Amino acid sequence: MGATLPKLFVAGLIILHAGLLIWAAVGFAEWFLAEVPWPRIANPLFPTGVLLAHWTAVLVTASLFLGGFALRWPATPTAVACGYAAMATVCLIETTTYLVHDTRWLAMGLEYAAYIGIGWFLFRSAYVQAYFGGTGGLAG
Repeated sequence: MGATLPKLFVAGLIILHAGLLIWAAVGFAEWFLAEVPWPRIANPLFPTGVLLAHWTAVLVTASLFLGGFALRWPATPTAVACGYAAMATVCLIETTTYLVHDTRWLAMGLEYAAYIGIGWFLFRSAYVQAYFGGTGGLAG
């Protein structure tokens, strides 16, 4: 049972990042195309430059996780942490500059908590460290 929970959590992270990759691909399709055959998912409050940063950060981070996992790349935890930092920065800009709903601060806090929790797991889980062969690309 000891390794089962971490394996389940990793499986959940794979599903999560696959979903993020699809979400970013749809967002980029909306960004590039004037018309799409589905209801738009991009927030109309965000200017095109912010959306470009948003979709790029999500696409790159999801790709780093999925590709890094598939290749057992030792630097995957560090690369994903950098991606989450980029996503958190975009979230901060979106929340402080464009969003107006009452729960925006709660949403930002929950997003940041997810990044911290996943990052902690990627750097501290013995299962993940063994899978990637060490310290996640960090020296020591």
